[in-house]
Amino acid sequence: MWLPGSPGGLLRFWVTLHTLCLGSADLRVVGPGHALRVTAGQDVVLPCHLSPAMDAQGWDIRWIRHRVSETVHHYRNGEDLSGEQLEEYVGRTELVRDGLSSGSLDLRISRLRPSDDGQYVCTVTDGASDGEALVYLEVTATGSGPQLSLEGYEAGGIRVLCRSAGGFPQPEVLWKDPDGHRVPSVSQRRSPDARGLFDTEDAIVVTGTGEGNWSCVVRNPRLGQEQEASLRISAPFFNDARPWIAVLVVALVLSLGLLVLGASLWRRKGAFAPKGRVASIK
Repeated sequence: MWLPGSPGGLLRFWVTLHTLCLGSADLRVVGPGHALRVTAGQDVVLPCHLSPAMDAQGWDIRWIRHRVSETVHHYRNGEDLSGEQLEEYVGRTELVRDGLSSGSLDLRISRLRPSDDGQYVCTVTDGASDGEALVYLEVTATGSGPQLSLEGYEAGGIRVLCRSAGGFPQPEVLWKDPDGHRVPSVSQRRSPDARGLFDTEDAIVVTGTGEGNWSCVVRNPRLGQEQEASLRISAPFFNDARPWIAVLVVALVLSLGLLVLGASLWRRKGAFAPKGRVASIK
């Protein structure tokens, strides 16, 4: 092993060697220690840094999703490498280089999508040492307020539908009767749109004993945020639709028959009246 000749050079050599050994043995990669919650469509910076702080500009830094093969961003020796990057992140990620010299490994993701939700791993290596840290990202979207509509008669009651759009993660729907009690739904539909946000449809059947205000509450389980809409249903709506339809059809048929009969009698009267007047003139 080569050693410096002067006492000062020798001291500096041993200090440098000792520091490198400490870095290799004690290097830690540190994450935020809590989940990051960000609204879909916004930008986010995933924090990660070396401890103790040291220059990472010449290191290999890789951000991945779940498995090593899912590369979100790869940086090495001052260059961004896109060969292994997941297609969905192309053009949306950036390693924040301002802090590299002090050990900051932060990653910026632009225009967050629901599919960005989940666990990320910040990994770093300089050839002699390596480390990693976990970062949890929670993407959220409130969605539109619920809209209620009467869909018609069903099973001796009225079918009421509650719609909401643009929520993430998958929203929860709660129905309440006029007394504030929970009511089970008879059908549910949760479908992601082109952006990955959820459209929600939930239905109940209200029977004749349910006059009053019925409420639909759409809840974001991650935010704990609730949006509520109410619809008042009056007693006349609970009459079974089929007898009313039958009565209405009979009434319409009778009315049409009377109109046809009246028109026929009017034509006959009009046809005979002129002949009588002509005969009387002669």
